[in-house]
Amino acid sequence: MSIENQSPEDHEPAPVGTMVLLVLTALGMTVAWAFLYFGIFLPRGTVS
Repeated sequence: MSIENQSPEDHEPAPVGTMVLLVLTALGMTVAWAFLYFGIFLPRGTVS
């Protein structure tokens, strides 16, 4: 089958589970960064 004969309906849908894992990982890392930055680094003040 050549590319010219393929229609958009012939393609499989994108894997939803992969996108969900990507979003959950990004959110988890953002929450962890915010906790470290605002909860630990900023309250300790500048390096002395």
